[in-house]
Amino acid sequence: MKSKMKIIMIGILLFSLFPVFGYSMKVSFFLGSSTLTRNGKTVKLQMGDIVSNGDIIKTAKNSVVELLYDDSSKITIKGDTIVQIGSRNINDSGNVAVISGEVNGKFVKLKKGVHKLGTPTTICAVRGTEFTMGVSKGGDSRIELTEGKLDVRNPYGKVELNEGYSVEADVAGEPVSGENEGNIEEWQNARDESLNDNIEAQAQKYETHINNFGEESGTSAKELEELSESTKKAATKEDLALSGEKIINSESKIEENILMNEASKSSIENLMEDYSDKNAKIKDKFQSLAKKCNKVQEEQLKNYQAVQKVKEEYKKAYENIMKKFKDDKTKIFKNLEDYKKTSPLHKEESKEEMKEE
Repeated sequence: MKSKMKIIMIGILLFSLFPVFGYSMKVSFFLGSSTLTRNGKTVKLQMGDIVSNGDIIKTAKNSVVELLYDDSSKITIKGDTIVQIGSRNINDSGNVAVISGEVNGKFVKLKKGVHKLGTPTTICAVRGTEFTMGVSKGGDSRIELTEGKLDVRNPYGKVELNEGYSVEADVAGEPVSGENEGNIEEWQNARDESLNDNIEAQAQKYETHINNFGEESGTSAKELEELSESTKKAATKEDLALSGEKIINSESKIEENILMNEASKSSIENLMEDYSDKNAKIKDKFQSLAKKCNKVQEEQLKNYQAVQKVKEEYKKAYENIMKKFKDDKTKIFKNLEDYKKTSPLHKEESKEEMKEE
């Protein structure tokens, strides 16, 4: 029984490691003026537009855009909001990052996997959930949950959010949960109004934040080297199960960090633009941080390619071990049949059959 369950688990791991489809999104409703930027070209958003990885949607004040997933989940983007669709560097990622502004999400429960939404400071794993997410112009995040559950994490901590509760995560700060008080818009306005007085401190927080992504990338690179070696040496179904779980966790963490780093870079670039005429020193600081984001991203993408290579190594190990398991099972049955033919009991049964004939 344990062996059978182990085989089933390995099958699930393999299916998770090599997905065969993703989720697409289209514009199902919009009100007011909004733009879509793709590959550096900006156009007006239109009804029915299919959004793709790396697309940036910007809504004007008092505008609304609704994005519909093909599983009937939807995101409503409020006015004066910037969102990025997926990652520019991960094909069919299907995730959404809120750079600044406010969105409402209503998601169905998936049979396999989860939807993910990111900000510069958080990743939310969504399972059959309704919530509101706000991001200040400085990149701080607040999520209010009205139905279901949310797993909210960033490099500094993790929170499981329940109905009626909210979580806040400042740049370079761990998620902190509490009961819903006030609303997203009030919280956002207060953060935005105080940004001018705290812009130097916000820049310092971003420097800590981006440095942390760099440190995590270095740690991931070493872990992937070790994982590659252990996967290639896998000799049993138990070895496969352990490697498979580590690969899934590594890939998920790398993808999430790429999304948060991309969102952080977009937030930093927006701040750099906002302060270009107000504070030359802080503009230079944000420009330096944007370059640091690029350097960190290079390391993150190397890790992403490395985990893809380990997945292929896992697939080969899986095929070899399961073939050996099948061959061993066939050999066992063949030996059993040979034994039955030469056993005393089989000889007696054969004599009885000959007498009857």
